[in-house]
Amino acid sequence: MKRLLLAAALVLPLVSIRSSAQPSQAKALVPSGSRFHALEDDYWDTQMRLSPLYATYVGYPKYNDRLDDPGEAGRVESHREYERLKNALLGTSPQGLSPEDTVSYGVMLSELNRALDGERYKFWEWKVDQMEGPQSWIATSVATGQPMKTAEDAQALVVRMKSIPAYFASYIANLREGLRDGNVAARVPVEKTISQLDELLKTKPEDTVWAKVVLKLPANIQPAVLPQVMAAVDTHVTPSLQELRDFLKNEYLPKARGEKIGLAALPGGLDAYKYLISYHTTLNLSPEEIHQIGLDEVKSIRAEMEAVAKHSRYKGDLASFLAAVRADPKNYYASREEIVKDAQAKIDASAAKLPKWFGLLPKTALVVKPFEEYRERNEVDAEYFEPSDDLARPGIFYVNTYKPETRARFQMGALAFHEGIPGHHLQLAIAREIPGLPTFRRHGDYNAFVEGWALYTERLADEMGLYKTDLDRLGMLSMQAWRACRLVVDTGLHAFGWTRQQAIDYMKENTAMGTEEIEAEVDRYTIWPGQALAYKIGQREIMKLRDEAKKAQGRKFDIKKFHDDVLKNGAVPLSLLRDQLAPELTGKP
Repeated sequence: MKRLLLAAALVLPLVSIRSSAQPSQAKALVPSGSRFHALEDDYWDTQMRLSPLYATYVGYPKYNDRLDDPGEAGRVESHREYERLKNALLGTSPQGLSPEDTVSYGVMLSELNRALDGERYKFWEWKVDQMEGPQSWIATSVATGQPMKTAEDAQALVVRMKSIPAYFASYIANLREGLRDGNVAARVPVEKTISQLDELLKTKPEDTVWAKVVLKLPANIQPAVLPQVMAAVDTHVTPSLQELRDFLKNEYLPKARGEKIGLAALPGGLDAYKYLISYHTTLNLSPEEIHQIGLDEVKSIRAEMEAVAKHSRYKGDLASFLAAVRADPKNYYASREEIVKDAQAKIDASAAKLPKWFGLLPKTALVVKPFEEYRERNEVDAEYFEPSDDLARPGIFYVNTYKPETRARFQMGALAFHEGIPGHHLQLAIAREIPGLPTFRRHGDYNAFVEGWALYTERLADEMGLYKTDLDRLGMLSMQAWRACRLVVDTGLHAFGWTRQQAIDYMKENTAMGTEEIEAEVDRYTIWPGQALAYKIGQREIMKLRDEAKKAQGRKFDIKKFHDDVLKNGAVPLSLLRDQLAPELTGKP
């Protein structure tokens, strides 16, 4: 799971929110209650209007004929709207709100501050993204969420397609602005994006996402719509992809960064990275602190991996054990179909054990699918797409079936439990289903909570008895080591000047991942600075809270209640999670 588009992150402590207005000022504020609830709706609608692709992805109905405006006009509008909302929020007293609304007030204020604070770093100037750049994200949003039930839906698609040239022109203008300012992307992501564009340009019009989505329409509507869509592919989509490809290849790639791929190599990059640490972890941690936490975690997990090697009666050291595991063809899949089948089996096994560990269970279905061919080559091993807002679309657990002979069998368990059940699907589907939770909070995507929870469940699956062999458990430990390595590698790249090869070598030494997987991961950290920190930082905080609750309650501690109390309000900042669990942490009601 890696939706970044509307992730809330830079969160103020709740106590500072409550005390932000002095008593004399509070009397002058407009009373809370219904006005605040109206503001919640305004906030969500504004987010959707400013990000119509994300609106389509979550199933919001109004903007399926539009694209985002990534250019200067779009940024000006976003700034104006978020300032308006912040002023309206500060004009509404938080005093007298219900406990749930008090949390929502704090979350909204922190999200607005985050959006406004992030503008200074001009991330748009260097954002070349082989995983979710516009060449991929627009098509993915359409394939996943574009409604196609009526003639009106079909016309909305055609209008949206005709907006693509303007979108790509603004995107290219942003990158040219970055060239002028010295904010340039790293070479490898640019090369991978060019490669992805080359593949897209080879695709026959009838095989594109745009043509295939027409097949979702009722049969009597398709004949009138398909020629319009095919014409839009020829006159709007393909020329835009070609223009971006030529710009990146001929103008941008020669100036892309080679060895210095981290943010610290850009003007003001270290400050931007510190902002992103706060954005993604919701905690006040320095790069140095996170780097050391990572080193300590890697050391601890290595000891567990050595114990597995010993239990397997392996006589050599850990490095040779991992090398032997990686080199054995039996540890990899033989076909694409086998990957999907095994992923489904792991999900089914986990679902059967949920009632013993959770009281809250999702009603929304989870389906397993392979990545689409147009994006599988540049994607990670697995990814979760959450249900639509109306729950009409199920959760989707995508698995990468590209080159099955490079996909490790022993890692599928941890992947399935992380991305599916009891990880992302359990948490995010429950959040969608909570009665009365404001829409913007149902879609709350605090990385430290969401990814921290999913990583926590990889370990929980061991307690649940879901890893059946030493290799399965090694796969889980390797995945844990992978996330611990992220703390070291992400800070190494973006704060301490590591090269791409240094990062790859460090991960080879400390995980059982294959070379292609490691390279894809390092390239992910390059394009998404700080995002990978959220997993291990969040997991550690959830486990810390569980240990505190268990110590405070002793024999009265109920693991099902703890899990339900963590999940019952949707994703929240880590600081607010502690407040949410206060009764359990003190042992008092």
